[in-house]
Amino acid sequence: MNVFMFCVLLIGRCLSECWCARLSYQKTDCEGSVFSVVHDVLRNEVMAFLNPRFRILGSQHIHYDLYTSLNPYEGQILRTGDVRALKKSHFNPAWPIRIAIHGWAGKSTSCSNAALKDAYLSQGNFNVIIVDWSVISHDISYPRISQQLSEIAAHFVKFIRFLQREKNIELSSVYLIGHSAGSHIAGLAGKLLKPQQLGAIIALDPAGLAQLGLSADYRLAPDDALYVESIHTDTSHMGNPSFELSHAAFFPNWGQGQPQCPNATAAEFDFACDHFAALYYMAESVRNPKIFGAMKLSSSACMRGYNCTCLTGSYECPADAFMGGEPVMPKVGAYYLSTKANPPFGIGNVVRMRKVKEPSFLESAFPTTNIFRGFYRG
Repeated sequence: MNVFMFCVLLIGRCLSECWCARLSYQKTDCEGSVFSVVHDVLRNEVMAFLNPRFRILGSQHIHYDLYTSLNPYEGQILRTGDVRALKKSHFNPAWPIRIAIHGWAGKSTSCSNAALKDAYLSQGNFNVIIVDWSVISHDISYPRISQQLSEIAAHFVKFIRFLQREKNIELSSVYLIGHSAGSHIAGLAGKLLKPQQLGAIIALDPAGLAQLGLSADYRLAPDDALYVESIHTDTSHMGNPSFELSHAAFFPNWGQGQPQCPNATAAEFDFACDHFAALYYMAESVRNPKIFGAMKLSSSACMRGYNCTCLTGSYECPADAFMGGEPVMPKVGAYYLSTKANPPFGIGNVVRMRKVKEPSFLESAFPTTNIFRGFYRG
């Protein structure tokens, strides 16, 4: 091995062992830089080049970071089968369980996960668990990642069964909050847990890309939990515009061109701001369940044409339902809502129709943009 390669591996190893001493939604207490993502992806590519079994063994490195009101900033690492760590942790089966699952190139210590975790813990006693499958997710090839989602879901289900066995948890108290590919991991896990059912799955800008043409058996679907809700913020680029993933589908600002982008969230890279917006909307809704009022659509046709109006024909009307929240309130159908450019992003119990925002240069140049737009289904 040459000196350069040794240095790359040494740096990668050191950084991979780093643990945020404090995780909160502050620039210095969470990770959201492009450099961090690129570094981790390149490190994994080098590791896979040197060890062909590196990707095969990736699932062995999945872990689960627990946060509660007793340890709101310092995560306790749980692993499937590690009874001692679970007993020493602050996990309390009497508290609701909210499990966040990141997507492609994500990690448990991202700023978006920190925002979500902080929101839940601000509301009282919760077991907030952030799944970290970053050893697998930091891969330059999304198609390769997509082929491993079932394996990751199976590993995750073993963890859920572990909690059931050791802590006697009720699945109805468990919500999975998945972002991007994490939404489909949540759905696949829900399928594997049947006939038992999770309380809810909240899909935050569920991934499109390789998942666009898949049948319900291989992606998120409405019957994967007692209730499934999806929030679509980047249908023109990285997200999935399908109405068929959930019981209730919310499309803030037509599902694209979020007003705060780039980037009022002070986190994550600008070109993916729309894709991450759903996480920050969900976090805000946990703190204020009635801040994102939405209008139910009579059909998908007006969504395809970006020309929906209120029943009165006007462009401002009272809300029919509210997006997100804690606990989530079951809804059915497709919904439109608008948001503001700065936090708090929600408008409240009023819906104001707005013109669709023109796509950015990157979105316009992205070769599959128009393909994504062709997958709306009523």
